[in-house]
Amino acid sequence: MVTQKSKPAEHLEYEVLVPYQCPNQRCWYQKGDVVDLLPCEAEFLKLGGKVKAVLTTQQKEKANA
Repeated sequence: MVTQKSKPAEHLEYEVLVPYQCPNQRCWYQKGDVVDLLPCEAEFLKLGGKVKAVLTTQQKEKANA
């Protein structure tokens, strides 16, 4: 049987819409901050309306291509 290695999850940048406290580091992020989040972390915060995705220049270039 072949064991497949999963690639590490990529962190993506998100802009903070509403101040929230990070449960792991116990620090507060303020409105307008840009944070790197894993997809599972981001999904939870997006559903709560606390963050939105930020398009970096590389992502914009890929979208325009």
